[in-house]
Amino acid sequence: MSGLVIMSICIPVGLLFLYVIIRHAKLGKILEGLSVFWFRFAFAFLLLFVIHLGIGYIGYNVPINLFSVLTIAVLGIPGVLGITALIFIL
Repeated sequence: MSGLVIMSICIPVGLLFLYVIIRHAKLGKILEGLSVFWFRFAFAFLLLFVIHLGIGYIGYNVPINLFSVLTIAVLGIPGVLGITALIFIL
């Protein structure tokens, strides 16, 4: 399939999807919650990377994995404190 055919299919489907989201408030709230979670997930990854660089000079290694990022994304500041405490204790 050429790119023009794919775009002519994807654009109306995307616009229809946006129309459905706007018309149904519940779906909009769900997608808003998902967007907040993905923002927190990305920010947790960035924060964990900065902590990894900062603590790496002391000699500790902070692993950047899915568990650590999800913990920080869900718990917030207590998650950051918990992960760094685990690194220093273990």
